This record gives sequence, structure tokens and C-alpha cells, in this order.
Amino acid sequence: MKSKLVKLLIFVVAGVLILFFSNDFGLIDVEKTAIITAVAIDLDGENYKVTAQIAVPEATDTKTENQRAQISGVGGTVGAAIKNVGDTSGWYPQLAFCNLIILGESLSDTDVIFILDYFSKTLRVQDSALTVMAEGSAYELLKLSTPLDNVSSFALQKILLKNSGLNRDIAHCDVKTFCVDYYSVSESSFMPLIKVKSQKEENSKSDGSSEGQGQQTQSGVKGEYIFNANSTVLFYKGKKVGYLDEKQTLAFKVLKNDFSSSTFEVQNVSSLFERTHNYLLTVIKCKVKSYLKIEKQIPLFCVDVDMYVKISDENTSGTDLDYIKNLPLPAAVKEKAELDMCENIESLINAEKVTGCDFLGIKKELFRRHYDQYSAFKDSVISSFEYQINVNVHGKS
Repeated sequence: MKSKLVKLLIFVVAGVLILFFSNDFGLIDVEKTAIITAVAIDLDGENYKVTAQIAVPEATDTKTENQRAQISGVGGTVGAAIKNVGDTSGWYPQLAFCNLIILGESLSDTDVIFILDYFSKTLRVQDSALTVMAEGSAYELLKLSTPLDNVSSFALQKILLKNSGLNRDIAHCDVKTFCVDYYSVSESSFMPLIKVKSQKEENSKSDGSSEGQGQQTQSGVKGEYIFNANSTVLFYKGKKVGYLDEKQTLAFKVLKNDFSSSTFEVQNVSSLFERTHNYLLTVIKCKVKSYLKIEKQIPLFCVDVDMYVKISDENTSGTDLDYIKNLPLPAAVKEKAELDMCENIESLINAEKVTGCDFLGIKKELFRRHYDQYSAFKDSVISSFEYQINVNVHGKS
């Protein structure tokens, strides 16, 4: 019995040693490995220009902010450009921690699947890496910093993937979702559009004081810019065909059944004294049912939205009743909220018809639930389908 245990122990130790010594130590040499947090891609003539943002850890007592560096490479393919980044820098580009892929606006008229296919098929990048399009140059966007984070990719991820309690008003998309939608019967995809807004830094410090505190960035004074991702870019067969504005994007999140705990503003609500007031409503629960049916040989897209909301703020004079936990929702607010939401959803549906981008998944529904009629409607369903919208907004009665 003891001899068997000894033999088993020897085999286990031998197996561990084989796995240990067969590992490629060259790839885990920290001093030669560049940890890439984001990748920006632009067109450079007929080639791709890939800019990698590299996190630079600095364990010091005086600097507490994140440091970063950008290195660019050019190639005929995305993989070749990334390899060029390593060749020109001498650092091995480690993509396992890359959580953000930024496409420049110069790629709008090209089939972006030629780029994203590389990231979806290689095992070096995780499928959950977010994809966005910059309004302008992706390289320039990556260089910017915000008031709260010196690393632009970290700041972007915070607004794309908001924590619980913040508004769900951004149509974020990852590499896997984009490619799955591209290769589906809809051939349609989407991703957030990143807009940059300039912001003057308050209480700016002098050059002497900021130099000692690490306040200066490669693009200017820290906190000079803020990002907005509330608009959405639409793609059909990999090419940009249109945009969704902020209200349409909000309606899109509602139809995706991802709007609970969000807020939306209801403006110009009529009152008894011929005045209008504005209200901020918080969505406690939001149930959405959307489906496609064939009625009298006409595709009909039905949307049913049921929202339970409460008033969070209003620009009217208050009373003691305002401190009641479950304040009843006034009929005028309910009516205006339903009207506004219906208009936003209708505008969203019309955007699908105009652009031809099936971001609502109409052709998917036709293929899955009405396959016997798919061949008859597949080429015309996006432009010819009719719709029916029913929105019910209610609070405590």
C-alpha cells in the first residue's frame, strides 16, 4: 500500500515539474511584456494604424494616479499592425487585458468586420472586449484624459459599463455580440459613438506645482476633456449606415428590456394654472414585450411597455405631501410620459426603416417564428413592416 502511494506521489511531482518547465518563460517576463488596456484603429492610406494604450504601473509614494503610454504600428492587416507595435517597441504586446477596441471614423465606409474578425477569432483577446467608434480619430481619442482618470480607456469603460444606480442609457456592444449580429440573418450591428467635449479645468495649478504632482498629460492639462457615449452608430453588412441620437438610444435600451433603475425627464407638463412643469421620473420596474406577427399577409411588429415609476424631482413649489414615500403619479404626468415614450419608440422604429439596419432584430424574429414565410418577406420586411406601440406608465394609484 505504501509503495503505491509513493509511486503516485512521484507521478504527481513529475507531472507538475513537466508542466512547470515546459512553460514559455519569455511570455511572462514582466520587464518585456506590454499590458495593453485598449486598442485604437485608424486607416493610414491603404494600411491600418493600430495604437496600443499600455498601462505603466509606478509604485511610488508620491504618484497615485494611473500612468499610460501609446505606441503605434502600421500594417496591411490588424494582426500585422499589432505585431509591428511589438517590433518597434521591443515589448511583447499582451492583449489578454485589453477591454476596449476603438474604431476611428475613417473606417466608417469600410467593412469593419475585417478588423473585428481578428479580435473575435484570436484567443489573445477576450470576447467581452467593448467596441466603440470615435467621432474623428481613434488615435486622438486615446490620447485624451478626463478629470477623474488619466487613462482614457479606463474612463471610457466607466461610462460604458455603469454601476447599478446609474442610468442605463448607453447601447454598449462587445466583440462577440457585434460579430454574432453581423453573421446573423439581419447582418446588422451597432456600437456607441464616442463624442469628446472640451472642459476648462477649474482651479488650475501653475506649471511649477503641476510638474511635481504629475498633472501634465501628453495632450495638455489633465481633465481637459469629457466623453459622451449616448449616441449609437448603426452598421449594415459591416458599414456605417446611420446613427441613433440620445432619445432613440434611450428607447432602444427600453426595448432591450434594460431600463430598470434608470431615469427619464418629462418636460412641459400642463398644469391647472396654464403653466408647464418638468418632472424627473425614476423607473422602478420596466417590463417589455416585443414580437413580430403576420397579420393579413403584412408583418406587424408589436411593442408592449409597462413601466412602474416614481417622481424623483419636479420644478414646482412643494408641499408636505412631497415627502410621502409613494407619491401618486398625477394623470397629466402619466399621459405626457406615455406620449413621449411612444414618440421615442416610433422614432427608433423609423430609424430602422430609413437606414435598413435591423438592430431591432425584425428579420431574426421572422426567421425564428415565421420560417414558412421567411423567403416571401426576407427582402422587404424591413421597409414594409407595420408597427403597434402600447406604453403604460403608472405609479402608486
